[in-house]
Amino acid sequence: MNKRGAYFFVIDALIAASIIFISLIIIFTTHSTKPETSPSLRMIEEYTYFLMETKIREFQGDYVKSLENDGNITSLDNTLLEQLTEFFYLNESKIKNTSIIMANFTREISHGIIPDQRYLAVYLNHTLIYNRTNPARTINDSSLALTTKKITFKRINQTYIYGPIILEVKIWV
Repeated sequence: MNKRGAYFFVIDALIAASIIFISLIIIFTTHSTKPETSPSLRMIEEYTYFLMETKIREFQGDYVKSLENDGNITSLDNTLLEQLTEFFYLNESKIKNTSIIMANFTREISHGIIPDQRYLAVYLNHTLIYNRTNPARTINDSSLALTTKKITFKRINQTYIYGPIILEVKIWV
């Protein structure tokens, strides 16, 4: 009888050891993947990259085309951010009131990129250029708020460079 109890004990110990060994193998061979950055963070990074890299001639918006036809856009080789900076320069130096142009321009260039359920505010040198929000849902009430800042310059003519201008984009949910 004693041998029989010892066999059960040994078999039980072997089964337990094999379960522990297999569990350790499974734990150490599975690779943990780094979670992707949140969609909102990617969205704000892609939006600022879009502003810095997309030229006016590459953008197909109706309002931008009307600004080209009216002569408000001087160079099709400007990026969207350079053109926004130029509008800001014209407004700040009192050459031309472009505050409505800046708001409509920013509305159009953000239309397809930033979804309607996200709120957006664009500032140039701490001056609000465009604000797409709901008065009941401010940035202070949001569950997620992201901000990015970029510095830009604009060559006005051969001897004058306007800037630095700080572009600040805020997105919140």
